[in-house]
Amino acid sequence: MFPELKFSEEEILRRIAAATPETVAGSLAKERRDFFDLLNLFSPAAMTMLPRIREVAMNCRRRYYGKTVSVYAPLYISNSCINGCKYCDFNIKHKYERKSLTLDEIRQETDAILAMGIDSLLIVAGEDPVRMSNEFLCEVGRMLKERFSYLSLEVAPQTEEGYRNLFEAGYEGLTLFQETYNQELYKELHPFGPKSNYEFRLWSQLRAGRGGMRNLGMAFLLGLDDWRLEAASLGAHAIYLQKHCFESKVQFAFPRITATDGGFQPAHPVEDEELELMMLAFRIVFPECGMTISTRENPDFRDRMVQLCADNMSAGSRVTPGGYAILADEDVGQFTLNDSRSVEEVERAIRSNGQEVVRKYWDRAL
Repeated sequence: MFPELKFSEEEILRRIAAATPETVAGSLAKERRDFFDLLNLFSPAAMTMLPRIREVAMNCRRRYYGKTVSVYAPLYISNSCINGCKYCDFNIKHKYERKSLTLDEIRQETDAILAMGIDSLLIVAGEDPVRMSNEFLCEVGRMLKERFSYLSLEVAPQTEEGYRNLFEAGYEGLTLFQETYNQELYKELHPFGPKSNYEFRLWSQLRAGRGGMRNLGMAFLLGLDDWRLEAASLGAHAIYLQKHCFESKVQFAFPRITATDGGFQPAHPVEDEELELMMLAFRIVFPECGMTISTRENPDFRDRMVQLCADNMSAGSRVTPGGYAILADEDVGQFTLNDSRSVEEVERAIRSNGQEVVRKYWDRAL
């Protein structure tokens, strides 16, 4: 569990199990909700009230985000990694040709991304402190900040000074998955490498907020442990960050494990309806926070969730270095894409549902 959460797993599970349709209705009726309302809203009792929860979540989404949907693209600049994560194809023990893009290759890739009409970019890289040093990532940021209205990162955890350097170089946000809040399971799944340090990874968003980052993206990897326990920790972690990094915005993601070449099988698979309930609950309890829907999900599910609760989605994604223009020798992505639609197809779907596409990031101007 999240270390600052002053309840045990048993206490959390008891509270969730004790929820009734009446307590769920009480949480829905509130103007402002708290941590215990979150537990009510993703409880088994809440599953029986899904139509009403969808309605409330959609109202919360429209109050803060209207009918807009922001679109972005991820740019994988390296699949080199020195970690031994058992569920990830970037695992150092998996034998395939690794590729790390040069600055010239990154420029070629971003030329192709800009040609698709994308103006918001997420830089992604495996954890390799030699190839993907803080200094190199800063070079990338300085090169790209004039080309895109928004740059964010999904890379190895940094020190507070490292995040401050990245912010000054042009990045405004980060995404970082804790993977699991279960400390014993975390040790088992991360047997070696820098990522095996649970505490350093856990406090990354806090260091990033103190370093100036405006957006703090957070998630756990669905399928590793009981999703309700993980969601309780995610909610507690978000409340902690809102208190200690109040100048930054929290953004949620809910990535499910998809098939990998390594053959890892999740011990706690999450069904579509469970994922939907969790996302709706977070939208209702954290109405002002951002929410991304992953390309790990199929197109129909993604299109429905951006109507109900999510406000941010990728389009035209490639998850291998060089995938947009250069084309790596081996197409080895970190996970399996279940939505391979082009930018035009994604945006057409958004508009057909009566929503508006936002390509440019305006928060800096505000």
